[in-house]
Amino acid sequence: MASWKDVLVDLLTLTDEVKRLDELTEKLSDRTIDMDKRLVRLETMVEIARQRQLPSG
Repeated sequence: MASWKDVLVDLLTLTDEVKRLDELTEKLSDRTIDMDKRLVRLETMVEIARQRQLPSG
């Protein structure tokens, strides 16, 4: 059976790891939002280009 010191060390290590993962998740979230905005801009550009290529009339 683990001593209370081992349990405390494991708990602190786990807490640090959760904090690190939370920071990484935030960074990934920001990157995903940025990519989504870029994709919307690209889709808009494609739609505008398609409309310009359609013959009038």
